Amino acid sequence: MIWPGKAMCALNLGFDLDGETIWRNKARRLAGGDRFIKGPSIGAYGPKRGAARILEILREFDFKATWFIPAVMVEEHSGIIEDILADGHEISHHGYDHTGRYGDSLQEQQEYIGRCQEIFVKYTGRPAYGMRPTGALLPETERWLYGEGGFLYSSAGTSGEGRGFYEVNGERTKGIHIPCRDEQMDDYVQTVFHSYPAVLEGMPRIAAYDVVYSNWIREVEGMARNGSCGSSAFHPQIAGTPGRAVMLERFCRYLADSREVWCATCVEIADYYRRALEEEKDE
Repeated sequence: MIWPGKAMCALNLGFDLDGETIWRNKARRLAGGDRFIKGPSIGAYGPKRGAARILEILREFDFKATWFIPAVMVEEHSGIIEDILADGHEISHHGYDHTGRYGDSLQEQQEYIGRCQEIFVKYTGRPAYGMRPTGALLPETERWLYGEGGFLYSSAGTSGEGRGFYEVNGERTKGIHIPCRDEQMDDYVQTVFHSYPAVLEGMPRIAAYDVVYSNWIREVEGMARNGSCGSSAFHPQIAGTPGRAVMLERFCRYLADSREVWCATCVEIADYYRRALEEEKDE
């Protein structure tokens, strides 16, 4: 697969602006969790400070990113949402409150996703065109999503190297698969540790930043070797902190200097990939 500018791979800088949701959900399970301060404050750092710092970095390199945002965060932090849109970035679906509850039936899941879309339209003027779910979706829901539901691509967690048209139980949909490079390019997994509530559970320490940076570079090199595409899972509450922001800026400089990587939003990658696959089919 040859990407625009004769690049060898397509990478989306994907940011999961989870804000306070993950910490609220974890604290809720603990005695007195509603009175916890530190965890939720870490989450709040994302929309209140980290996202702005990331926008500055992206602006420096003229990169457009895709921001996967729980709908409740769109409601609670509309100011930073306006800033993200003003810089030309894409906002995509990431559940309502980052719980795994989408509903037990097709109708319930459609209604849940529909409510999120209504919030996106209200605050951004447009629906989300991509899906990074925070919970399990029924096969019939996924078939609906990438058909009548109007979603153009999937960028699910732990989605490996699968690419091309997104498939549900071996059946091809109209959606494009842009793998989320989850464990490999997730700053949350590799650089976060918090003891109460436990994040990540069972993890003895965080990884050294230079090691994490090297992991990201090796992943991009592998993507270029295989001509593939993918999206990172960076988190503003993590990537936007001072030390990690230095690492992100360094990574963006590497990407800007590389002729092998095309950096674009997920919807841009999906549109290009769809045209290429359809032209290939017609030959």
